[in-house]
Amino acid sequence: MSTSPTPAGPSPAASVSAGAREARLTTLLVFGAMAIGAILQIWIPPGPTTLVAATGGASLVVLGLSFVVPGRLRSTLSGFRFTSSLLIALAIFAILGTLILQGKPAELYRAKYPAVAGLILALRFDDIFHGLPYAGLMALFGAAILASASLRLPLSARRAGFFIAHVGLLVSGAGAAASSMLSVRGRIDLFAGGDVAHQVRVTRGGVATGAFEKLPFQLRLDQFDLVNYETEYRIGYYEKVRIVREGVVMDDFKLKTSFDAYRVDVFNSRAEPIPDLDRHRLPGGDSFRVKAFYPDFEVATRTTPASEGPPALLVTLAGRSTWLQAGEVVSTPDGTLAVAFGQQRPAPPPGVSTSVLVSMSDRQAVVHRADGDGAQPLAEGLSLLGGVVRIDRLLAHSARGAFYQTRSREPRNPAVVIETSVHGLVSETLATAAQPRGVFLRDGQSALVFEKRDKEVKAFLSHVTAGQGPTFARAVISVNDPFDFGGWTLYQVNYNPEDPTYSGLEAVRDPGVLWVFVGFALICVGVFYMLYVEPRFRGGGIDRQAPVAPADS
Repeated sequence: MSTSPTPAGPSPAASVSAGAREARLTTLLVFGAMAIGAILQIWIPPGPTTLVAATGGASLVVLGLSFVVPGRLRSTLSGFRFTSSLLIALAIFAILGTLILQGKPAELYRAKYPAVAGLILALRFDDIFHGLPYAGLMALFGAAILASASLRLPLSARRAGFFIAHVGLLVSGAGAAASSMLSVRGRIDLFAGGDVAHQVRVTRGGVATGAFEKLPFQLRLDQFDLVNYETEYRIGYYEKVRIVREGVVMDDFKLKTSFDAYRVDVFNSRAEPIPDLDRHRLPGGDSFRVKAFYPDFEVATRTTPASEGPPALLVTLAGRSTWLQAGEVVSTPDGTLAVAFGQQRPAPPPGVSTSVLVSMSDRQAVVHRADGDGAQPLAEGLSLLGGVVRIDRLLAHSARGAFYQTRSREPRNPAVVIETSVHGLVSETLATAAQPRGVFLRDGQSALVFEKRDKEVKAFLSHVTAGQGPTFARAVISVNDPFDFGGWTLYQVNYNPEDPTYSGLEAVRDPGVLWVFVGFALICVGVFYMLYVEPRFRGGGIDRQAPVAPADS
């Protein structure tokens, strides 16, 4: 029996050699693109024009070389190893661009990143997405898309999904390039009452550039409304941060978050506020909780029996009970009647027509009037002047201490007792909203403040009229509801709490954003086609056609 010979495949050594060459070429391309970009960036500053020109030009150069240079350059560009390595490099740039503020003044970087500010500015990481290293990576990505498509020519129905998806990638990239080059972002400041805007102050990174862009329409602010939250009392957590204000670097406390000091019991028919006793963890390991909440705070005194100390008397005068120690006096609001208490018989209070003089040593209560005195033995429960004065309790020795209480359930003078745990040390602090003061935590770099949130803005609304020739449109612009007109999108971004007529709008014109979304749609169509349509051309099976070998292999 004869056996047909089996075709010999590539040897393992040859496969390893080819894989190693592809890995070396991938490393050379990725790191070479970043290195060349970093060197050229010494003389060429970052910017939208730099990004688009460098990306487009370098993509065509790399693609052209892949057709004429011997070796596996084109197949490497279209390979999975190269694409994954490129995406990792782009992800690193995205992480750096997220961690490092972009497009800010140099003073801010020196203040916020003092140890590495020089390196950030030297490597142009303050504008990382418009620099040449990033452009080099994007150029390789564009070349990889075109190289991958060229290896799968000619176009056929079985491969239409692949080409549709890749066209979508190119359209999205072209839209992003148009946005980078042609988009305009700026500010419009308007005042209610008919103020009209004809142009936009162009900004970059939130900072005015001094340039202006003319609007193709007129924009009038008819009315500006502020919608406020109801007044509430919260505990704010502040941290000290380094800021730049009018070109001067300074430290300031900035609100990071806030916590409820109390909550309303919805199951209580009186809707009485109760303290939020949950313990809250803070950055650095510190924590705090609200130990007590007083809606209408006052400091009261409490008198209690003691083994030593001055004598004390609990007396009710005109329906109000008061503890008196020796030498103290209580009188009615109109000042016509008073009760004085002492170890010996006290002198009548001046200017009072009728007074009750209580002596502890004589055990007497003397009713003093201008026409004479009348004395009665001192005893608990003694009633004088027809019940207007009543002796409720006598203490031979007493101690007096202060305690906190609330006069009512209404938030007239709210206060809280904050229990903090800092470095394991637990302490309590009384904080009032009427006199907000910081309860400082670690090294004075953070603090808790019990404060009143009064007239805190919930929303701000601009009622505008836009006109372009005979076309007019009216709209209400809010933070989450922009207004599109004449190719521009208007966002509500600012207001002035000291001037209720002022409205700050951000105007954006981005001609490339539509093409970016068109590209996304084409990618979705292409992927759907590859997953659900192409298998029908293969009879439900998998296309096992051998990959197209590069012409130079």
